[in-house]
Amino acid sequence: MAMLIVGMVLFALLVLVIHHWWRHRNAIVTNWPILGMLPTLLYNIPRMHDFATELMRRSGGTFEFKGPLFSGMDFIITCDPLNLQHITTTKFSNYPKGKEFREVFDVVGDGILNVDSDLWRLQRKMFQIWTRRHLNFDSFVVTTLHRKVVNDLIPFLNHATETTTEVDLQVTLQRMITFDNAILFIFGLDLASYSFKSPKLEYQKAFNEMEEALFQRHILPKSYWKLQRWLQVGTERKLRIAREKFDEFIFQCISLKREQMRHTNSETNNEEANFGMLTVYMEEKEKPYSDKFLRDVAFSFLAAARDTLTAGLCWFFWLVATHPDIEIKILEEMKEKLGGNCNNLNYNFKSEELSKLVYLQAAIYETFRLYPSLPFNHRTPTKADVFPSGHHVKPKQMVMTSVYSTGRMEEVWGKDCLEFKPERWFSEQGEFVYVPPHKFPAFHIGPRTCLGKDMALIQMKVMALTILKNYHFQVVEGHPVSPNLTIIINLKYGLKMRISKRS
Repeated sequence: MAMLIVGMVLFALLVLVIHHWWRHRNAIVTNWPILGMLPTLLYNIPRMHDFATELMRRSGGTFEFKGPLFSGMDFIITCDPLNLQHITTTKFSNYPKGKEFREVFDVVGDGILNVDSDLWRLQRKMFQIWTRRHLNFDSFVVTTLHRKVVNDLIPFLNHATETTTEVDLQVTLQRMITFDNAILFIFGLDLASYSFKSPKLEYQKAFNEMEEALFQRHILPKSYWKLQRWLQVGTERKLRIAREKFDEFIFQCISLKREQMRHTNSETNNEEANFGMLTVYMEEKEKPYSDKFLRDVAFSFLAAARDTLTAGLCWFFWLVATHPDIEIKILEEMKEKLGGNCNNLNYNFKSEELSKLVYLQAAIYETFRLYPSLPFNHRTPTKADVFPSGHHVKPKQMVMTSVYSTGRMEEVWGKDCLEFKPERWFSEQGEFVYVPPHKFPAFHIGPRTCLGKDMALIQMKVMALTILKNYHFQVVEGHPVSPNLTIIINLKYGLKMRISKRS
C-alpha cells in the first residue's frame, strides 16, 4: 500500500513537471517550480559567456533571472548600453560595490576593486600621485616594458624558433612578462633579484586558483559556497589555501620594499626605491598604513595589471594569427609610420611614435570589444530604481552587467558584430571613430573607469610592435580556443602557437 502511494505521488509530480514545461516551453529560460532557472544555468556553465549573450539577444538586452525558492539568487542581467550608463554614471551613487560584492570578493579586502567612498577615492588619488612623479609617464611605461621584453621574452622566442618548439603563449606571457612587470610597477622590485620561500610559479598558481574560486561564488547559491567555507571543503578550501600561499608572497614583497626604502639615502634621490606605486603609501609617516592595507592595495592592482594584460594580449595574438589580412595591414602601418626603426629590436619607441599606429590601436580596441578582460560585473542598488529599459530593480537586488554581451549586440555594432574588423573604428573619411563608453564598456564607465586604461593600451602596443615585427605566429592545428570561466576572460586551454622568425 505504501509503495502504491509513493508511486502515485511520484507520478503526480511527474505530470506537474511535464505540464509546467509544456506551458512554458516557449519561454527564454524555463522557470521550474522550487528550482527556478538554476537547472538551465548549471547546464550552461561550460559556455557561460555565450549563454548570457544568447539570453541578452532574445530578451532585448535585459533579463530577470529567478533562482531557487528562498535561495536569494534572483538577479537582473543586462547589456543594454543605456542601462549600463544609468548604473555606472547617471545613478552612480545608487549602485556602490556594496556588501554583497565585498562578501564575494573578500580576498581583495580593502583594495580599490572592492571599496566605495573614501577608500576608493584615496587609492585613485595615490595612483595619480604616482603617475605624476614621472615627467613622462607614458615613456616610463614603454621603457620599462621594452627592457623586460628584450631581456627575457625575445631570447625565449628565439630559442623556440630554432628548436621548432610549440609555445603556450598564455603561460609564457604570465610567467615571463605580465606577472614580473606588475610586481615591478607596484613594488619597484625586480623578482629576478630576490629569493622567496616558494618558487614564483607556486604563487602564480595560487593566484589563478583564487580567481577560479571567486567565479564559482558568482554562479553558485550563496548558502552553498558559504557552507563550503564553513566546512572547509571543495573550492572554498582551495581558496583558503591559495590565499595563504599568495599572501605569503605579497607580505614578503612588502617587507623587501620596506627594507629597500630604509637603505636608501634620501639625498641621492634613488630612483629604484621610488619606483613602485606602493612607495607613495609607504612614505606616509604620521599615520603609516598597515601591512594588511598595503597587501589589499597591491592585490587589487596586481589583479588588474597582470591578468587583464595577459588576456588582452592572448586574444589579440590569436585574432591576428587567424586573420592574416589584418596582420599584413598592421605590419604595413608599422613600416610606414616608423620607418627604419621598425626593424631595430633594441630601439626604444617613444610614446608619440606609438600614437601614430592607429590601425594597430583599432585592432586592439576590436580585441577588447569581442573579449573584454573583465567580461561581467555586478552591483547592488541601495534604493529601488527603474532602468531606461523599463525594468524595475529592488533595493539590494543583484544587478549583473555583461560587458561581453554588449560587444556582440547587433543593435549596437551591426550585423557583423561577431567579426574581427578593425575597420569599424574608422569613419568614411579615415578618422578614428569615438565610441561612447556605454557602448564600448571594456574599460568600464563613469567614475570607475579603469585607472590603467592608457597604461594598458601602451603596453599592448609595445608588445604587439616588438613581437609582430620579428615573429610570425600560427595556432597549432586542432588546438581548442575558448574563454575560461574565471573572473578574467583568459583562454581555457591556453594558446598553443608555432613561431617562426620573419625574414
